[in-house]
Amino acid sequence: MAIENHKKYIEEAYRTAKEVFEELHSWPELGGEEFKTVTLIGKKLKAMGLGIERPLATAIVANIPGEKGKKGEKKRLAIRAELDALPITETALVGYRSRRAGMMHACGHDAHAAILVGTAQVLCKLREVLPCDIRLIFQPDEEGPGGAQQLVEQGVLNGVDAIFGYHVKPELPAGTVGIRYGAIHGESQTFQAVIEGKPAHGAKPDLGRDAIYGAAHFISMCQGIISRDLDPGKPGVITFGSIGGGEGGNILARSVKAQGIVRGEDEETCRFLAGRMQILARGLSQALGLTITVNTQPGCKALVNEPHLVDQVRRAAAGKVAELSRSSMTVDDFSSYIQHVPGAYFFLGSGFPGRDNSGLHTGRFQVNEDCLKTGIESLVNLCLAD
Repeated sequence: MAIENHKKYIEEAYRTAKEVFEELHSWPELGGEEFKTVTLIGKKLKAMGLGIERPLATAIVANIPGEKGKKGEKKRLAIRAELDALPITETALVGYRSRRAGMMHACGHDAHAAILVGTAQVLCKLREVLPCDIRLIFQPDEEGPGGAQQLVEQGVLNGVDAIFGYHVKPELPAGTVGIRYGAIHGESQTFQAVIEGKPAHGAKPDLGRDAIYGAAHFISMCQGIISRDLDPGKPGVITFGSIGGGEGGNILARSVKAQGIVRGEDEETCRFLAGRMQILARGLSQALGLTITVNTQPGCKALVNEPHLVDQVRRAAAGKVAELSRSSMTVDDFSSYIQHVPGAYFFLGSGFPGRDNSGLHTGRFQVNEDCLKTGIESLVNLCLAD
């Protein structure tokens, strides 16, 4: 059924979504702490006549039953939205800016949740023409260890035939829907490196082994893995995000600890990069008389879209479709869902035309609220397609 027949419902839901978005944005909550967030969302869903489930303390799942499809077989589609904020201080000048020091929705999860609430509002008014069952998943802790896997283990995908996820993208103007066939997000690993030396007076470095000197070489040479060991046609990243160590300005450091991420287009690339880091650590340890250990942990799997579901997103997109030419080395734990059921993940342009749009995970990040309407329209169209 054409979405044009339901413009009134879309406009009403857009207003609801804006209210939810601004309220969530003004009171951000970190992963696993989204209690006020789920309280607000739960009230909104209950007011629509929906029952809610709480598979985790800060997660909500709701089901909207639909009529049987044209072929007599009713499918169940799931839609995921995230809830958690980030430990970042907001500097964007908006009227609904964060009221919590050192926290903000710098990744658009407030917009994602608001869009799903608005979508639910429309679908509840269209149950008699809804050709499938819809499962709404409001997921906590996407930025942390990963709420998606916890929800999978709780059975949120039971009976689900396909799942859709989406993310705001400031690089695209609001009203645009970004799609990509195949890989859209890369594979991830995290690592902790410890460089252990021998302390000595800073004026007598020959009597010790300088952990900071070793860390500097290790970090620099790891970047050479990307530029000299990795196939130039394969995307990959090794990033050191934090480093600390040393006891004083005139003392050779006993130890240095560093943390970071490894990203690649697939599992094989990540394993290759992490393996080269281990080889480099052993070689430098011997060459510099230090002990360098690197421990890695698996992160998100690569996010690979199901082609026929991307086709559905393309047809459902209410705004101008932008087909993305390359995958991103960012990750999303939405990949945990698609290890079990087919899925598609797309982007909602959230940028303001004619101005510089700050990127995700920055204090100046700002969402163009027009994308809320585009998101609702696109998701409703997806659900109405049979």
